[in-house]
Amino acid sequence: MRYKIIIFDIDGTVARHISSWRYIHEKLGLWDERAFRYQDEFLAGKINYKKFCELDAAHWKGLREKKIKDIFKKAQYAKSATRCIKKLKGMGFKLVAVSTGLQYMADRVREELKFDYVLANRLISRRGALTGGVKINITHGAKGNVLKKILKKFDMKKKEAISVGDSAGDIPLAKHSGYSIAFNSSDKTLPKIVDYNCRTNDFKEVFERIVSISQG
Repeated sequence: MRYKIIIFDIDGTVARHISSWRYIHEKLGLWDERAFRYQDEFLAGKINYKKFCELDAAHWKGLREKKIKDIFKKAQYAKSATRCIKKLKGMGFKLVAVSTGLQYMADRVREELKFDYVLANRLISRRGALTGGVKINITHGAKGNVLKKILKKFDMKKKEAISVGDSAGDIPLAKHSGYSIAFNSSDKTLPKIVDYNCRTNDFKEVFERIVSISQG
């Protein structure tokens, strides 16, 4: 098989919600002026990604972590994603998910879809309650370096890797994989640099493209 490993983004790709950070805010009714301002300041380059994460995480200090986990139990996968990803697993692909989002959806992906490896940022809890702290495992723009380490971990080459993402943060993934796919992207740049741009919101198109290039 020409390709052996697929690296997926999670938020907006495997999962329907665009940002797990915003998803928590919205479900808790905390998508307020402060949260919106933090996002705007990060996008404008006024604060770095680490600071943005720390400010966001501070909103949830003291909340029971079980409440956050329960919120993500209801989060939906992209259309057809569950069925298609299980088929890819059955075809023998190594499945990896990397996200600048939070651990809750990443943990679901690992457990429910049997991913071989996942990496995401993590809210810190103590005795079942969130401390307001966060452990940054992937910062914005760092997915390319993360992918290099993952390929080394699995003894794979760049040319054997397929990447699937939806946002500007996935551009480094696209540049460091052998074949790249944009899925239902709202970003202007990513669709222009990938090998294939999937314009629908149905993961079946991603699956069919992967099958097609794997058989070629």
